[in-house]
Amino acid sequence: MAEPPAIGELVRTFDGRPARRRALTWLAALATAVVLLVPAAVAAFLTGRAWLGAPLTVIAMGCAAAAGWIAGWSTVWKRAQVVHLFTGGLIVAPAPRPNGGPRDNAVARDRRAWQADGGAWGGEDARGAGGDAGVFVWDDLASVTVSGVQTGAGPPAPPGRAAATTRVGVSGAGGGTRWRFTVVASDGRVLRFGDELPGVRTLGETVAAEVTRRAVPRLLASVKAGEPVRLGPFTVDLDGVEKDGQRLPWPAVREVGIGGGLVTVHGYGGHPDLAAIAGHMPDALPFTLLCDQIRKMLGPV
Repeated sequence: MAEPPAIGELVRTFDGRPARRRALTWLAALATAVVLLVPAAVAAFLTGRAWLGAPLTVIAMGCAAAAGWIAGWSTVWKRAQVVHLFTGGLIVAPAPRPNGGPRDNAVARDRRAWQADGGAWGGEDARGAGGDAGVFVWDDLASVTVSGVQTGAGPPAPPGRAAATTRVGVSGAGGGTRWRFTVVASDGRVLRFGDELPGVRTLGETVAAEVTRRAVPRLLASVKAGEPVRLGPFTVDLDGVEKDGQRLPWPAVREVGIGGGLVTVHGYGGHPDLAAIAGHMPDALPFTLLCDQIRKMLGPV
């Protein structure tokens, strides 16, 4: 893969096409099995061989249930997503659209760039999408929402920055979690990454870390300038944190953190905590880091 200008070197490709092909293959095989087994079971019952018809019926029902389960996956009926992670950003095919809106000039710009390069940035990806792929440098991405659904027990997430990022939206221990990352670009386009992409947790952690690294200094500068900053349901300024009309001044803030599926501003003494569901809050991690930076800046109070 040739490297797009100003986006750095290719790190990894997250390709959802093999999983979609496997799902479609299983769906076709199971549907074929049902078509063959049902007449065989009926014929067995009609000829008095219930000992054969009963297990054939059970097997056919199992195949039909499995086919229905696979058919219920939305990713089976959509074109598979391919994401190329670079040191300086992302290339996403097919190109995302703004929420409920038409394609914007940035999408057209991306298409022209791909076509001008002859599809060399992604080979099959570019040609298969008709050049329809989105190119995003890190500065193009404005916010990230991370959500996770616990599907089973597992070991806790490892410590460190990545673990702090991925704990957003989790309601329990680290393992067995289905991740969903929603990324909003500054031009309104929305990127959604889920388990249909192998290794999506790594992709989401990287994107969240890059967005956070750029967002926190920008937000802190606004607060220093005396401007209130709105992050999800919270408003942050030099005086404290506010949510739904309840305010905690900084001297009353004991800790700001993410855990148990919540973003929580813990208060001292009789002051009530302020909390929001992490999986519904854009930029939960930048919010916690911003609060930490402000508290350090203000010093002991």
